[in-house]
Amino acid sequence: MLRTYRQDTTSADSDQGQRGADGSRLGRPHLPNDIGLNRLAWDLRGEGATTFPGMILWGARTDGPLLPPGRYAVRVVADGESARAPLVVRRNPWIEDVTDADLRAQYVFAARVRDKVSEANEAVIAIRRVKAQLEDRIERTDDATLERLAGRLDTDLSEVEGNIYQVKNQSNQDPLNFPIKVNNRLANLMTMAQRGDGRPTSNMPEIFRILVDELAGYTGRLAEIWRRDLRAVNAELERLNLPPLDPKCLEETGCPVGVSD
Repeated sequence: MLRTYRQDTTSADSDQGQRGADGSRLGRPHLPNDIGLNRLAWDLRGEGATTFPGMILWGARTDGPLLPPGRYAVRVVADGESARAPLVVRRNPWIEDVTDADLRAQYVFAARVRDKVSEANEAVIAIRRVKAQLEDRIERTDDATLERLAGRLDTDLSEVEGNIYQVKNQSNQDPLNFPIKVNNRLANLMTMAQRGDGRPTSNMPEIFRILVDELAGYTGRLAEIWRRDLRAVNAELERLNLPPLDPKCLEETGCPVGVSD
């Protein structure tokens, strides 16, 4: 599926969610679920990049890429019932120097960049989940071995997190003082690739390759931390009869085995 909307649990005027450097909300559109007629305005974009609460980016957004001309289908599921309808996206006829093939190439490139933005942000999300779980386990015991292993894990995770995202950003103007990191640079590239109608410029694929290689270094380091540091902490937690740390678990206090995000 290219885009999925689910009934929102926050109000349309909620102040929660990600914001851009200009203070604008970058969250998903509000999807009401009231009795009677409901309306959702689709912006012709595919799924956006994964985000996390409080994320501040400079000069970039995380909207999904605009879908190229073509035939699509819309499916609505409500109260156990499903309905489907065709939908056609057409190119603006006033823009004569851009072809459908150009717009498809623009979409494909922007979608590839979006996926890497999501990969970067999902790494940060996983790190923060584990750090929150780690804090919970430390509060449950005064085991010296656990504290030593936990300190190493926390330090190594913080290093990777700080390389992927500028953790010093607390306000929308902080990126003026602290350099943006790879997730922001990828999101900026995605934004630039969607500025106007047409294929990505000749230098964009090379910039993308450089950023992908940089991100791979950080995610590779994170995988090493999971294998070494996380395993060591979980072995000690097992000895202490405490829940293991799980990057996929949404609960700070732990998840039953086999139950995670």
